[in-house]
Amino acid sequence: MDKQVFLKDLQKQLKKFGVNNASDYLDYYSEYLDDLIENGSTEEEAVQKVGGVKKVLIEIISDNDVEIPQTSDRLKSALLIVSLPVWGPLLFALYLIPILLIVAVLLIALSFGIAGVWTLVGSFIVTFKIGVLSAGLQFGISLVFIGLAILSEQLFAGMSQKLFSFNKYLFKKFNVRGI
Repeated sequence: MDKQVFLKDLQKQLKKFGVNNASDYLDYYSEYLDDLIENGSTEEEAVQKVGGVKKVLIEIISDNDVEIPQTSDRLKSALLIVSLPVWGPLLFALYLIPILLIVAVLLIALSFGIAGVWTLVGSFIVTFKIGVLSAGLQFGISLVFIGLAILSEQLFAGMSQKLFSFNKYLFKKFNVRGI
C-alpha cells in the first residue's frame, strides 16, 4: 500500500468514526511517512512501519486529544422527555396486553382443569345415582375439559416463553451499563 492509498483509507475511517480534527492526524501521518521516505524507506515500507490503517486508527481513537462528537442531541432528549406523558402510557399498555393475555390463558387452563376434575369425580357419583349411560357421558365431558386444560396450559407455556424471550431482547437492547 502506498502513501496516498494509506492516507485516503485513513481519511475514510476517520470520517466514518466522526473524528472532528481528522485533518490534524492526516497531516501528522503524511509528514511522518515523508520523513520515513526521506530516510531511505520506500512508500510501502514506510506504511508497514507505521502499522497500517487499522493500527493507526486504533491509536488515533485511543488518543486523548481526539475530538469525537457527542451523539446526544439536547432537542431530541427534551422532546422525548416532554412527550413522555403521551407515549409512556401507550408503551406500558402495549407491554401489559401480552401479560394480561397470558394471565387470561392461565385462568382458562385452570378453569378447564377444575371443571374436568369436578366432572370426572361427578361421573363416579352419577354412576350410582342415575346410571351408567349418564356417567359415561359425564366422563366423556370431563375428558374433554381436561384435554382443553392441557391445550390451554401448552398455549400458556408457549406464550410465556415468547414473552420471556422478548423481555430478554429488550434488556439486551436497552441495557447501557452492561449488567
